[in-house]
Amino acid sequence: MFDIKMILMDVDGVLTDGRIVVDDNGKEYKFFDVKDGHIIHLAMDLGLKIGWVSGRYSAATLQRAKELHIDDLYQGHHRKLDAIKAISKKHAIEPSKMAFIGDDLVDIPPMVVCGYSAAPSDAVDEVKRVADYVSAYPGGRGAVRDIMEHILKKLGLWERVLEKYLINAEL
Repeated sequence: MFDIKMILMDVDGVLTDGRIVVDDNGKEYKFFDVKDGHIIHLAMDLGLKIGWVSGRYSAATLQRAKELHIDDLYQGHHRKLDAIKAISKKHAIEPSKMAFIGDDLVDIPPMVVCGYSAAPSDAVDEVKRVADYVSAYPGGRGAVRDIMEHILKKLGLWERVLEKYLINAEL
């Protein structure tokens, strides 16, 4: 039985396309996909917990997490299993009930420990080999949307998402 209670993901290369733009004043910019943000809200509305685990700190990531009401943001964690353990303890959710979305070698340990794992199409080959699902979309360009929709369908929750919009479409 597929039973995921929380979806965790890397940021750079998963929620973004991996590019980091720095202006002359040192201000950092990243590109996030609005559809990824939308499905994160949909999943949270259905009761799933969402968390981000990034190897590096970024003010842009913090700002986007605040906009999406992501309470579980762990930045500067190169040993991502430590973050997984802390999140597991905080929410009393075993890693076997968590999904992890990653794109690079540092993401392999949490992908292996969590009950389900996924990767964007442009993830490194080693990550794609350990992933249970590989999206047809690259990081920052719809991969999170695709992966989370896939998870919601496996959980039998996708029809509830569609019903919400079909009901609201009636005049």
